[in-house]
Amino acid sequence: MRRYPTSMATQHPDNSQKYISIQNEPEEAFHILEKQENGGLGIEEIMIDFEGKLTPYHQTSQIALGLISKGIIPGKDIKITPRIPNAIKEPVFRQLMSIMSLVETNILAYKKSSIQAITETVVPMIESGAELILLQERINSVIELGNKNYDIQFPLDSIKIIPLIETVPALINADKIISEYHQKQSDKGIVNDNYRVMLARSDSAMSYGMVPSVLAIRIALSKMNIWGNDNKVEIAPILGCGSLPFRGHFAKKNLNNIYKNYAGIKTFTIQSGLRYDHGENETKKVVKSLQENIDKNKVRIFSDKEVEDMQNYIGVFTKHYLKLFVQLIGTVEFISKYIPKNRDRLAGVKTDLQYSRESIDISEVASLVNDKVLKDEILAINTDIKSAIPRAISFTASLYTLGMPPEFIGVGKGLNEILKKYGQVGIDKMLEFYPMLKPDLEFASKFVNTKVAKGIVEESARLSYEDDFHSACEILGIEFEDEDVLEERLYHTLLMSARPIILHLIGKQKDLFDNIDEEQKILREWIVKMGKLRGSLG
Repeated sequence: MRRYPTSMATQHPDNSQKYISIQNEPEEAFHILEKQENGGLGIEEIMIDFEGKLTPYHQTSQIALGLISKGIIPGKDIKITPRIPNAIKEPVFRQLMSIMSLVETNILAYKKSSIQAITETVVPMIESGAELILLQERINSVIELGNKNYDIQFPLDSIKIIPLIETVPALINADKIISEYHQKQSDKGIVNDNYRVMLARSDSAMSYGMVPSVLAIRIALSKMNIWGNDNKVEIAPILGCGSLPFRGHFAKKNLNNIYKNYAGIKTFTIQSGLRYDHGENETKKVVKSLQENIDKNKVRIFSDKEVEDMQNYIGVFTKHYLKLFVQLIGTVEFISKYIPKNRDRLAGVKTDLQYSRESIDISEVASLVNDKVLKDEILAINTDIKSAIPRAISFTASLYTLGMPPEFIGVGKGLNEILKKYGQVGIDKMLEFYPMLKPDLEFASKFVNTKVAKGIVEESARLSYEDDFHSACEILGIEFEDEDVLEERLYHTLLMSARPIILHLIGKQKDLFDNIDEEQKILREWIVKMGKLRGSLG
């Protein structure tokens, strides 16, 4: 078996305090990848990000050549694995330029080290094997262009695709996506005996809810393992996850739960929230722990009946999540404007360089369940929303700012439905499928304060969230403190202090300072402080 990097640093802006400009990212990368004994973080791989981000096309070569000058050889000592845009979601030009930057980096780095620096690239939002074939052909066409114009030649297929699978239906069909791609490559005479596949925790949670995201990823791990064994192909999954539970709960204190819940993952992303808000010492300990413990738990293989149960659970929790999601998204979109943007991202508005997320296809979720009543209930949800959906980090941070952590959305009502339909046996199964659920909700419960949202979100939505919160805590035996007690603590003082500013900004209360710029500045400062206290912005 090959050895894969156990840790992958990313350029996600989920940290609360520090702004990292594109000019600072090369130095950041050097520090990330330097060995711990030499003062670095010792992370084994970095994902330079072109997706929805203003990363300059020369950044890959800047980082690769800078590492070589420090005696760190990309492709040998560490891995550089850029994420390029999906041409279906962003302009084709941006994808082509991103691929060209990889080809140029390989040429420049090879002149210095005689080693190909970049051998893989992550491509987001993959839903079929056919997409991968077209993408590989486009990458090969750019490699050919480089071969015609430079004196160093690289063979076709020398840059492989790591598909990033982000929707719950696509995750459940991850094995079929890989199978389709593998078969078509084999038909062309290209035989691959290993694939790295990236699974998204953040975006799948934002679109479908936290519980469906986790269940879909566990199904994906099981199915890909079965397919790999049957076809003698090694599958090495990467989990894209952040520090807060809604986005993965990847933190030092939670590592034992992580290893159990996500057994089979070969590489975990280490995002900015962990590196900056949890600090370097914590990050170094996480990196070492991954190197020593990542393979200690074997992937759980689920039976067809268990997968069927999990898909029905996904239907139940997605239904309740989306019902509340559509009520909250307008307010969330408004609050997201005040969430600090700690990297240089593309605008989320309608421009020629836009980057925006789309709402889900509800019929795909309905097709997963075999309960006709549940199927009809899912199809009855109106997901035709007018609001622009923010990125997962801003979405998460906005809901925390409202005192309504997204971890609980739809969960209490979902657990109640499971209890009514299947009894305690259903809840026990649920916790077997998602062993980290209680620790995830226990963490988020410390930051719940629904008084903050009163008058800001629709009252029916606020009460629905309260129902989710109390039901989940009751069913799972989670103890929580009364809101009046919480308000004595700094975090909840900041939450309640932010409330009148938000009320004014949405036009429901008079201004506090006769200066809207001052109000916005204070709100952003408090959002940053709250992010630091909980260990990540979003």
